[in-house]
Amino acid sequence: MRFPLLRSRMGHAWPSLALSLALVGCGGLPVAPAYPGDDPSYHAAEAQEMPGIAADSPAPLALEPGDVVTLRRISTETTEDTGLVVDEKGNLHLPLAGDVKVAGLNLTAAEQAVEEAIRKFDRVARVALVLEAPNGQQATVVGAVVTPGRIPVTPGMRVADLLAAAGGPVTSSDYAEHISLANLGAARLIREGRTMPISLPRALEGDPHHNVLVRPRDQLHVPATTGARVSVLGELRDAKPVAWRPGLRLTEALSINQDITIDGDRSDIRILRGPSKNPKVYQVDLLEIVDGEASDPVLAPGDVVYVTDHWIASVGEVLDRLGPILSIGIAVGTVAITLSLTNNN
Repeated sequence: MRFPLLRSRMGHAWPSLALSLALVGCGGLPVAPAYPGDDPSYHAAEAQEMPGIAADSPAPLALEPGDVVTLRRISTETTEDTGLVVDEKGNLHLPLAGDVKVAGLNLTAAEQAVEEAIRKFDRVARVALVLEAPNGQQATVVGAVVTPGRIPVTPGMRVADLLAAAGGPVTSSDYAEHISLANLGAARLIREGRTMPISLPRALEGDPHHNVLVRPRDQLHVPATTGARVSVLGELRDAKPVAWRPGLRLTEALSINQDITIDGDRSDIRILRGPSKNPKVYQVDLLEIVDGEASDPVLAPGDVVYVTDHWIASVGEVLDRLGPILSIGIAVGTVAITLSLTNNN
């Protein structure tokens, strides 16, 4: 190992790394398991289990801000006022009677409230309200969907319908097939400020305890797979991060990066997995995978794939290439583990 070169790259830090470098330089690296969970030391982040909703009864239609109604007043003569809008405060503004609170009331209760206000000026008046335009009967979908925004809520609409109305989850163009870039497992339905205990994937499977009826003002948050990526570095034609998805394999990640250059060592590919302060490094022989002698390992979110060079020898070279990705959050004493990507032969 070239400690003088390391000193030129890291100043006086090299003596503190010497022992660690010596330790990681001993012995071979473990072969990458077919699946991350095949290694007992791997612990994936557990998703929160949502129990669902046992009873999901339809709610009666209630007036919401933005709704447009027609007011028919029956007295000594019948009059009709059209285009009355429930304002942002939930009020209807009526001639003479002024503002009447109707938001949150069904049509029958709203009629009673309006009639009570009007009878201060017309004791025999009877009123009827007709919903002219249900502009307030909307839910909101935000996040990693094709067309985020407000969606009209129709009778019988369920969560799966709401997602479909928003165009479904966004997908990646890096794959020949359409791969969702939305973290559906982390999606949340917010109702009146509370998170509903449902699972969007189970809703899409048709589970009635999760595919619940949508109500106006519901908010569906669909996060993107931000952070759930695989970094692919080294001797590649177009090295770039790859959006992780369940079942993503090493060969897929490499093909998205337009394959390995002529200088890349196909028999020595490294996979760095786990927390930056205590990562585990695996070795993969791509030639054995192609020949059917080894499995094509499934990658885990956050993995770093490094394609080594046939000629690579210096620690400085490794630091230059891995530094931008791996330096954040890694203490000097643990950089030595990262260096094993190329020094553990």
